[in-house]
Amino acid sequence: MKKDDNLFSIGEVAKSLGVTRRAILYYEEFGLICPDAKEGTKGNRYYTIDTLVKLRTIRILQGLGLSLSDVRDYLDDAFDLPQMIRRLERQRDELNRYIEGLRERSNTEPPQVKQILTPRQTIYRRTFTAPSVAERTKLLRRTAVEGMRLYGTDLTHRMYLVESHIQRPEEVSFCVAIPPESEGECVELLPATPALSLYHHGAYETLPAAAKLLFDYARQHGLTPTGEVRRIYLEGPPQRSDPAHFTTQVVLPLRDAPHE
Repeated sequence: MKKDDNLFSIGEVAKSLGVTRRAILYYEEFGLICPDAKEGTKGNRYYTIDTLVKLRTIRILQGLGLSLSDVRDYLDDAFDLPQMIRRLERQRDELNRYIEGLRERSNTEPPQVKQILTPRQTIYRRTFTAPSVAERTKLLRRTAVEGMRLYGTDLTHRMYLVESHIQRPEEVSFCVAIPPESEGECVELLPATPALSLYHHGAYETLPAAAKLLFDYARQHGLTPTGEVRRIYLEGPPQRSDPAHFTTQVVLPLRDAPHE
C-alpha cells in the first residue's frame, strides 16, 4: 500500500513527538489510540494529524502526572475536571516552592527583605520549652512524626515550621503541615497573614541575626510586628551535611498589611 501524503508513519510520529515506537504501540494496546491505516494485520501503521495531536495530548497529560487510566477517562469525557484542576494547582504550587528553594540555594547576594502574605494552612502544633538548637531539632522531629502518623502530610505547603515570640524565645511551637480537612487535638488553622520575609543561608545558630534584620526593617518602615518569628526550613540536615548550606525562610508576621 502506498502511504498517503496526509498520513504519518509510526516512525515519523515517534520522531515528531520524541517517543519510542514501543510507547505508541503500548498506547494502542491500552486503547488510547488506533492506527488510521495499516498494511495487513501486522504491517506498517499510519496515523492522521488528528491522531498525532491526540498522542501529543496524551504525552502532555502524562507529563502532568496523570496515569494512563486518568488519560483515558479524560479523552472519554469521563474525568472529574474540577478534581483535575485542583490536582494540577497543587502540583504547580509544589513546583513553585521547589523552584523558589533552588533559586535561593543558588543565590549569593545578601538577604533581601520582602513583604509577603503567608499562606493559609492547617498545622499540627506542639509547644515546648527548648533553649538549645539541639533540643529544638529533636522536638521538631518528634512533632513531625506525631503529626504525620495522626493526620498525614500536606504536600502543598512546607513540611514544618518553628514559631517563637520575641519576648519568650525559649518557648517554641513546632508546627507540621497536615491536610486541610484534619480535625483533632493540637490541630489549628494558620490564617493568611501579612509579613516580612527573607531567606537565610547558614547554620541554625545564626538565625537570630536574620530575625534582627526583619525587626530592624519593620521599625525603619513604620510596620508593627506581632512579636512572633517563624522559621520555615527549606533545606537542612536531611538534604545538606554542611550547616553553611542550610536554607531557612525567616518570617515576621505583621499586625497590619504593609502600606506601599
